[in-house]
Amino acid sequence: MASNDPLDDLLSVYDSSVLKNTKKVLKILEEAYVLTVPGLIAKSMTDRLSQSSGVEFHHGTPESELRRIASWLFTLAGEDHIALLKVARSAWKRHGREDLRIAGLIIANVNPSILSEGPWQELANLVGRSEPLEALLEVIEEIARSDAKAPADDVFEQWRDSSPILHHMVLLILRVCNRRDGVSELTEIQKVIIQNRPHGPELMERIAEGLLNSAS
Repeated sequence: MASNDPLDDLLSVYDSSVLKNTKKVLKILEEAYVLTVPGLIAKSMTDRLSQSSGVEFHHGTPESELRRIASWLFTLAGEDHIALLKVARSAWKRHGREDLRIAGLIIANVNPSILSEGPWQELANLVGRSEPLEALLEVIEEIARSDAKAPADDVFEQWRDSSPILHHMVLLILRVCNRRDGVSELTEIQKVIIQNRPHGPELMERIAEGLLNSAS
């Protein structure tokens, strides 16, 4: 019998065995995203958002519902966080707007023991040649909320030398973690990384100038 909660009706059908089929999980996730949005009202807006923001789709799923979906995944998985990590990696690869958020929630909350290089490097391994800035910042904020320590400067230097998007990610992590920790100082290495940043959107420029001004 259907309840007044369509999302719960959808998710309650499945048990942990579904995690053995990541493609099936991704299909369920998108069904869950859509269920939370008044489709005819939001469709034209979300179509435009997906076309302009570098994601494969953007349904407009509310944050509270994304957290419900992530909680369902963790409940389903129990101790099998390796299966969750596979879902996160596949969701990021599919690259829907909601997929990126779900992947971030998983990476921030899985058992740290399965992340051999930690959550920050896991994220660095996932990002492509370009990423939607807002989505990347949200994932970084989620990882920071899990009390993950900011990477060391040698890691920042490796990322700086790897790609422009990872160079920008250094600035985003510094902004988020320094605010979290009440820190304004920057190391000399960090200052050089910020000063030699690749060209980016206006928000990145504001973040860079804010970091440098706070440290001066």
